[in-house]
Amino acid sequence: MLNDELSIRLLGKLTLLMPILENDLSLQLEAKSKIDETLYDYEVTTKCKELVTGDIEEKAQIFIACKRLEGLSEKTLTNYRLFLNKLDLFFTKPVSTITTMDLRMFLKIMSTNKQPSTVNGYITCLKGFFGWLQNEEYIFANPAARLKQTKVPKIIQKCYKAESIESLRDACNTEREKTFFELLTSTACRISELENVKLDDINWNEKSIIVTGKGNKQRVVFFSTKAKIHMEKYIETREGVSEYLFLSEKAPHNHIKVRALQLMLSRIKKRTYVTERVHAHKFRRTQATTLLNSGMSIVGVQEILGHTTPTTTHQNYARLTQENLRNEFRRLVV
Repeated sequence: MLNDELSIRLLGKLTLLMPILENDLSLQLEAKSKIDETLYDYEVTTKCKELVTGDIEEKAQIFIACKRLEGLSEKTLTNYRLFLNKLDLFFTKPVSTITTMDLRMFLKIMSTNKQPSTVNGYITCLKGFFGWLQNEEYIFANPAARLKQTKVPKIIQKCYKAESIESLRDACNTEREKTFFELLTSTACRISELENVKLDDINWNEKSIIVTGKGNKQRVVFFSTKAKIHMEKYIETREGVSEYLFLSEKAPHNHIKVRALQLMLSRIKKRTYVTERVHAHKFRRTQATTLLNSGMSIVGVQEILGHTTPTTTHQNYARLTQENLRNEFRRLVV
């Protein structure tokens, strides 16, 4: 372990002496590799007699507690906790002594065989954690501030074909399945938001639901007439009593969670000849694109989806179809 620490310290010293290393990560990694090869036949010890221990676990607990008070979802907090556990296992020294190069070495190991988007998630976590440490004055400088996001290939995410939507709709057997499917297709909700819908959240006259999204932020979404019809039938015929909309079909008819809803969608798909991958988030993307192509403003679609900025809406979900682009071009260009 001391060999690794010495290797990183030597690389840090070299970076100060040789500015060319500062902005060339590949050259840094090559230099690190050469240092490691040189130290391989040696066992490094330290003159320091003090026991040095890491404090990431302690700081991580405080960090997560603070983020919980800020309203972050339990899923996000769990992801932070798992990632910071890995960080704690990697470093056995105080957070105040961790350098940018240390974090780059950590990312190099963590990023093996990982997608660029996954690596960017790691970098976001590091920036969030060390930025918080700096703001709380646990550290003077933020070693994650100079980490750069990796380039992610831009891929246009596809929506469901109209034929696939109708095939899946026809494959729904029970009123519970039909209710779930029509809410997925019309509200553009996340599946976790539908999981927590309560009867008191539903406004039958306006055909709307108050849902709770990321960061415990509430918003109003709207459902179709088909969804209303099946919801009324389902509530009238379902067994069990609960404040929640979706219940188990087996006694004691408890409120069902996300995994049960995902399995329900999987069973519906198996009854069809649909070949494309079927997952709940694709319904969200499909409805967002449909609304945009039908004339709803990007700000309106943003509100429906519960996004903070219109940029997120446009880049990740709502893309104009080629037909609409062609029509817009013909309308504007003689």
